[in-house]
Amino acid sequence: MQSCFLNRVTGQYGKIAIIAGFLLLLAALLGDIIGLSSGEGIGFGQVFMALSGVLIILAGVFRRKFLDGYKSAATIILNTLILLAFLEFSALILIKLIGTENMLRENLREQIQSRDMSESGLIFPDQEYHPFIMWRSAPVDLPLMKVNQDGTRRTCWIPRTAETRIFALGGSAMWGWMVPDSSTIPSCLQKEFNAIPGFNASVTNLAQNAWVSTQEVTELMLRLRSGDVPDLVIFYNGANDILASFENGMAGMVIGNRSIDRRLSVRKYKSSEPSDGFIQLLRNTHIFILLDYLIDAEPEANAPTVRFVVAAPCFDDSLFNMASLADETAAQYLENYRIVEALSREYDFQFYFFLQPLLCFEKSYVSSNESELLETEDDRLLELAELTYRAILDRKDSYPGMLPIQGIISEDGMEVFTDLCHLNVLGNEKVAMWMAEYLYENFVPAPSAERP
Repeated sequence: MQSCFLNRVTGQYGKIAIIAGFLLLLAALLGDIIGLSSGEGIGFGQVFMALSGVLIILAGVFRRKFLDGYKSAATIILNTLILLAFLEFSALILIKLIGTENMLRENLREQIQSRDMSESGLIFPDQEYHPFIMWRSAPVDLPLMKVNQDGTRRTCWIPRTAETRIFALGGSAMWGWMVPDSSTIPSCLQKEFNAIPGFNASVTNLAQNAWVSTQEVTELMLRLRSGDVPDLVIFYNGANDILASFENGMAGMVIGNRSIDRRLSVRKYKSSEPSDGFIQLLRNTHIFILLDYLIDAEPEANAPTVRFVVAAPCFDDSLFNMASLADETAAQYLENYRIVEALSREYDFQFYFFLQPLLCFEKSYVSSNESELLETEDDRLLELAELTYRAILDRKDSYPGMLPIQGIISEDGMEVFTDLCHLNVLGNEKVAMWMAEYLYENFVPAPSAERP
């Protein structure tokens, strides 16, 4: 009698479970209609409801068999989790014994920073977000490198009083990639100006790492809008506009645009790359870190050369029109010149666009080390650089304030390039000397009484 009673009770609960499961399944399928969905398509909540409904239906149909199977599955899953926890703890112990500084790939940047600091006393600073211009350098306070809270790098030898104020804008080559404050182009310019009798000027280094010309123009606009109007603005650029086009496959983008887009376009990438979060979770486990180290124990920080950017996928297409991209990149660069030209008339300052030298254009004078550096670069990048510079220089006559600095760097056989577009201390001095001589002959500062 007791057995019959139990069968009747479980039978009733089984029917209730089947009905409840069907209701959950129906609610999941009709989620968009009844307002349970938070967006287009089937969401995570609907999937969870559907799976719960299916499990409840199975429990109602199979009853005790389902419970027995559930217990077995739960035991297997629990034992698996205990095993993984043991392996994770063991991996943590091994990592501590071997040394995390040799293993954590997430600390690769810190490894490189530490190595550079020990070898040269310099680092490549972090970047902080700033509206409109995207980023500026984070503050740095080292004996050879100082960046203030506003992200502006120190210029050496600035006089206490100056009649002429000069803004220096550009990317990392103007900012001073891996050279001390005293050897950046702005500091070298300041030193040259101080030696010119009667030329009382101060140079402010407003350049930033990885900036393209559009960011430089935006920075200038923000300064002008705040009432900070200089007498002269110097732009030293060209390479980063090309690198950005090469990375993105189109002109008018910033360097790193794809990663920025990935972070902001959350919905877009949730649907197209659903496994990213899970993969990142796995990469952060000690088991993964240990396996990664055992597979390749050679730290990437020792890599001899690192390319600036990776080519956009469109470059792999044999029909891709590189000449068209070069023309678009040149057009964007020259449009920025025209914007600055209009601003100069409105705010009464003078300006020059100095087109920076590139190693690939100095082939007749490069050293053996520089030749090896050139061989590490992507041939497609070098082709894009050549086409873009050619497109810019073909229109040079229409832009009198644009001046190419090519063919003057390595004529004496001295090694000046550290990579495709960055110069060492000697190279920066030579560029600053050339700029100072040109500006001394062509720049005419307005009398102080005429300044607003």
